[in-house]
Amino acid sequence: MIDTMSTLQAIIDQTLSADLTPIRDFLFTNPSQPLLATGSGGAETAGDFAALLYGARGGIAVSVSPYTLNSYSDAALKTAKLLLLSKGGHNNDILFATKRALTVNPAGTAAVNFSDSDRNVARQVFHKAGSDKSFVVKMKGVHDGFVSTGSPLAFFSIFTKIFQPDVDLEKYKKLLEKPYNLCFNNGDPLKAADLKSVSSYIILHGSWGRPVADNLEGKLVECSIAPACVYDYRNYCHGRFIYTSSHLEDSAIVMLVTPRERDIVRRTREFLPPTAKLVIIETEHDAPEASFDLLIRATEFYSDLCETVGANPESPKNPGRIDKRKPIWVPFMAELKKQGPLNLSKRNLIS
Repeated sequence: MIDTMSTLQAIIDQTLSADLTPIRDFLFTNPSQPLLATGSGGAETAGDFAALLYGARGGIAVSVSPYTLNSYSDAALKTAKLLLLSKGGHNNDILFATKRALTVNPAGTAAVNFSDSDRNVARQVFHKAGSDKSFVVKMKGVHDGFVSTGSPLAFFSIFTKIFQPDVDLEKYKKLLEKPYNLCFNNGDPLKAADLKSVSSYIILHGSWGRPVADNLEGKLVECSIAPACVYDYRNYCHGRFIYTSSHLEDSAIVMLVTPRERDIVRRTREFLPPTAKLVIIETEHDAPEASFDLLIRATEFYSDLCETVGANPESPKNPGRIDKRKPIWVPFMAELKKQGPLNLSKRNLIS
């Protein structure tokens, strides 16, 4: 199991003691300028949360992978604030994105990391470029295995505090006895053991649940528990429900619920069969902390699910014996440098 409580205690203490003003200034200055956030794995979903908050505050923002960021043209990257997220600042993806961003848009590029050690190569690139926008929020005791479990919670804590300054983070040091609800759609309770037969998950979200849905999908797949698909409630109603209709025995629906989604959740459940398996993860909040609360609850569900099916939540089995190091080393930098970014020149356009 994941020791969520001690991890949260460390994260919250360090969030509350950190000076987040430089990060806040970067995000809040010139709010009409678009924001482009990037990171890999758990950091990518943190970027999605930052983009969601930036949009809720009135700006236009998007979160993309480093591969996609590097597919944008120089002209496109110059129009936006570029936010680079990484726990340690040393993986190949974030390093290449950092070099590209600082070359194209040095004044509009910032990074958030958890360590200023010598391994933070991206921070060294900032210093060489003469930029002071490499922000470090030290997070000791935040553990990640192959699957990121602690760092997403840390990023969500930081951005919640930035965008909701009066949030009471202290209350999240104590975990709820029942962070989620397992049931059939008719209300009959399910046991955790009943999920052993589930071979696929549909994760539904509304507003604040979007980055949490993506995070949970990544965890379920990286830990090889089951494939998972992420949809908002409306897209699910547009046709994705047919999969549930065809797989009532071996699928389950995860519903991420805030007060904003209660009505559409009720209406969605009205057309689902009584035997549809549901995982209901609900928060009472309708503010940035809603995402943080949902992430904590979803992490607890993931941890309990791993225990139920006998999986290690941070170091999954690798029966195919794929060298875990080599996928990270798959070179995309040379490819992008050779092909160049996406570019529709005037001669390519048909008037």
